[in-house]
Amino acid sequence: MVNIVEYLRERVVSELFNLTSVNNSWSTWKQHINGVLPNRNAMNILNLGDKLGDIFKSTSVAGRSQSSVSGGGAAWEGLVCWYLNLCLIGTNTVVIKQKKTLIPKPISDGLTVQYFNFNSNTESDLIAITFPHDPDYNKDIFSISVRNNNGQKVLTKKRNGDFNYLDVINVLAARDFDKYEVSVIQCKTNWNDNAQIPMLWDMVYDSTGFSRNGIQLGTNGFSINDLAEFSYAFVVVPTVNLNSFNSNSTAIQRVRNISGGNYWGYPSRNLVAHSLKEIFNKNFSNALPQSSLRANLNNELQYISSTYQYFNL
Repeated sequence: MVNIVEYLRERVVSELFNLTSVNNSWSTWKQHINGVLPNRNAMNILNLGDKLGDIFKSTSVAGRSQSSVSGGGAAWEGLVCWYLNLCLIGTNTVVIKQKKTLIPKPISDGLTVQYFNFNSNTESDLIAITFPHDPDYNKDIFSISVRNNNGQKVLTKKRNGDFNYLDVINVLAARDFDKYEVSVIQCKTNWNDNAQIPMLWDMVYDSTGFSRNGIQLGTNGFSINDLAEFSYAFVVVPTVNLNSFNSNSTAIQRVRNISGGNYWGYPSRNLVAHSLKEIFNKNFSNALPQSSLRANLNNELQYISSTYQYFNL
């Protein structure tokens, strides 16, 4: 049996390996990942968050041409997405790289910012969605029974036999929108140049006082204000010397109070950044209805070579 949450996770992670930047780096990353995993248990997997920066930089090249910067950014997004989903296997939270065929439309609508007659979306690299702990999200995908706005039953199977994911998830997301939790995760490889972007977007999403200036959150009747929870996080792998950052750095100040937290792929440094492994307690505490993340991960890791083989460990 495959539920819609794990169906989505497999699609997300499998498609990461179709990215040139991830595919070209994976053999080196995989070697480093397995080299720092004495045993595949929950704590060691979670602690990869302390080492993700070094793993990413194992494939970096000298120089910073525009193409290398762009490719490095896409690679960092992919590695972060891979790590977060690995830690979240068996939970109701999936971290999705921006793609229209994977993001439920009501979520995209809720994230849209209208400026008079112009619609804009956050410069987000990843979107984490925590789905409700309701039966439709935990049953086999082909046994889901929902109806669209016209009262017609939505087919779960396409003519080619594939799961009709987007039509089904759009109906579910519209119906249960106020039960969803969303975290936008912006990933960057340059802290000094990019810290102001998540700072400003977090301000926009956190504000309710822009309507008089023609700015409105959400479209088509969906707004992040109606979600159960919403946060905006920043995950960086600085390309400069880490010791150049201190609590008084402008880049640090800009993201200090960002709602979803400020993280990097290294051990936490007080008043600078949290290790990426700390993101789970702050943003995904409702990913599991009962069990702890560590207990759940320890249980799910027994299937890493079967059910979750698509992580390519």
